[in-house]
Amino acid sequence: MKEKLKQLPQSPGVYMMYDSLGNIIYVGKAKNLKSRVSQYFYDQKDRDPKVADMIKHIHSFHYQITDTELDAFIEECRLIKELKPLYNSQMKNTKKYIYLRIADEQYPQVTITNEILDNGGSYYGPFTSSHGVENVIAYLNDFYPLRKCLTPKLVKRNNGCLFMQLGSCLGVCTGQVKTEEYWMHIERIQQLLSGKDQTTIQDLANKIDTAIENLKFEKASEYREYYKGLSHVINKQRLVNQSSKNRNILAIEFMDRSQVKLFMIKGYLLLSGKVISTQIDKAEMMQSFVQIIRKGYLTTELQEDCKLTDRDIHEAQIIFSYLKKNRKRILTFSIPVSKLKSEKALDTTVQKIIDQITQRIN
Repeated sequence: MKEKLKQLPQSPGVYMMYDSLGNIIYVGKAKNLKSRVSQYFYDQKDRDPKVADMIKHIHSFHYQITDTELDAFIEECRLIKELKPLYNSQMKNTKKYIYLRIADEQYPQVTITNEILDNGGSYYGPFTSSHGVENVIAYLNDFYPLRKCLTPKLVKRNNGCLFMQLGSCLGVCTGQVKTEEYWMHIERIQQLLSGKDQTTIQDLANKIDTAIENLKFEKASEYREYYKGLSHVINKQRLVNQSSKNRNILAIEFMDRSQVKLFMIKGYLLLSGKVISTQIDKAEMMQSFVQIIRKGYLTTELQEDCKLTDRDIHEAQIIFSYLKKNRKRILTFSIPVSKLKSEKALDTTVQKIIDQITQRIN
């Protein structure tokens, strides 16, 4: 094992840990395979007990070199879904995706569901944090006078319910609330959950600061939970919305001064990737780019707007986060369908891309 560790490359990639029966018990990714894999075989203080238990069962390991760290991220994600290794499920949070739903009713509530049903209504998600989504529900019930009656059917009460008397509900149960009045609040919530209302997050941040200044620490903690929940939901929904636009995004990562990797992305889902040398003639590079872009996008560009499923959300989040984190060293370009269909327009776009690559290298 020590000899095999010495042979590990200092390259990005994925690694698989095997037990004595040949089962893959863990899949991981690494920016530097030699550094990452070696950590498992040397004593470390305060090692996570679950990791220590997994190490006891390692009999051998295998690794696969990737072109970039993004390739390693994506390959790890796909291998875990395919192989379902024992210790990945134990050591990583298993993502159970949930949605927020506003039913197509006269006086709807905002509820949590595990699946999208073909029964009308508006759905938001998928989301990965049940705690965050539950905090959003708590926030909506606290700041919006929504119906809070738990009975499936509305029961009319002349004096209204306790929630109405406390001022946290319009009093739908009195039968005096107009549908238009109620839906004014629902429409504001829809704007919020869609990520179109930026003021709410800032307002919550101000409420946190004010509560702390007034020494109301419990209230500040409550607002902070609301803030974290809304941030999770809004950021995830933005990702879903951007992906549903089905945009063609070309990302170019510099592997070194002599080569770059082109990633063809559609709606934050990776279609393909290709390594190109930057040492070749510009005309040859131009031809290579055009061929790769056409091949990567034309087979899918006629599809209608896509929506992320719960199986796609993790991979899309990886790509979105990676591009955002490394935006200083990764060039990104939007390739509209209109340019794909026009040879002249695509040539002009590719020429601008190559000029930026050359400028970056120089």
